[in-house]
Amino acid sequence: MRLAFDVTSCAKARRGGIATYGWALVQACARVAPQHDYVLAVRSNRWLSRRLLADMLPGVRPRLLVDGLHRLLLGAPLDALHGVGVRLPAVGGFARTVMLHDLNVFEFPELSSEEWRRTRQQRIRETVARATLVLSYSAQGRAALQHHVGLAPEKVRVVPLGVDVERFRRPPEDVLQRVLGAHGLLGRPYVLMIGEYSTRKNPHGLLEAFAAAGLPDEWMLVLGGPRDADREALAAHAARLGLPERRLHLPGWVADEELPALLAGAAFYVCSSLHEGFGLPVLEAQACGTPVLSSDRAALRETLGDCGLLFDPGERDDFVAGLRRMAADTALRQELSRRGPPRVAAHYGWDVVARATLAAIEEAVALRLKSENARAR
Repeated sequence: MRLAFDVTSCAKARRGGIATYGWALVQACARVAPQHDYVLAVRSNRWLSRRLLADMLPGVRPRLLVDGLHRLLLGAPLDALHGVGVRLPAVGGFARTVMLHDLNVFEFPELSSEEWRRTRQQRIRETVARATLVLSYSAQGRAALQHHVGLAPEKVRVVPLGVDVERFRRPPEDVLQRVLGAHGLLGRPYVLMIGEYSTRKNPHGLLEAFAAAGLPDEWMLVLGGPRDADREALAAHAARLGLPERRLHLPGWVADEELPALLAGAAFYVCSSLHEGFGLPVLEAQACGTPVLSSDRAALRETLGDCGLLFDPGERDDFVAGLRRMAADTALRQELSRRGPPRVAAHYGWDVVARATLAAIEEAVALRLKSENARAR
């Protein structure tokens, strides 16, 4: 195949979830199926940032993606284009697939502004209508597409997110000690959550539950991701809750090279989200051998599997009980820790995900050709 990836969402210095997905997927596809001809397509809004994609596929330079000018700008005819972000070309003589990362604006509209909700909902509907096949991370996501957008289940393929199992594993002891020492966490049991600050991630709910749980004084809460103004808001909230400064660590953005060690060093990881289309940090924690306490919302039950405990983030008593049980039950944490790495390696390694994605794209190409032949008759 001659396959284009719209990697516009990946052209940024700091990679969030969608950018991480795009980078890893493109590189894994090229690794497991080098026989294909790969094209990196970037829309005009990020064209000036295309230099940030220089290492995505060495020797493959990004090409400008403009609706209606595919043959001119992308070169020879394409067999398929896969949307990494939530956009697909309006027209094109090729199969079109897209990964819909979440449906937050439909499932929890109160968590976003009216303008963002309206714009995003319209974009998703347009994209779904243009797609030959839509990919979703979970069976829950497939059901949500049918419920909120009216997309027939047979037009959706479930392909999970992947984890770099070479990167996310328990690091050597000297690396672990160095990173934990740099964060003031050596010898301290800590509960960890990583993610950008948002109402959907529910960091204030985690703060309240942790303060109410009454864990022994040596236990710490680590919230990685929030930046300066958001860290100030979290610190102020912790003070109002009576949580001492020594028990809360707000490191801000966590460097890529430190993340596996922070995950591996945690007593357990918490995902307190009110909604997740998948919940990648839950799997990254499992890959590092870290047990997980997770919100029982949207796709998180599927993502968690049997490597953690679930709680209802809308019920503080349930959240508090989950924190207390995980902190107190060392044998449970050890068993959940043991289960994590083999589960992730078997089902969520990027090579596994890349092969499943390529299979869906190849199916979309076949469906398009079948449709064209039927029209020709």
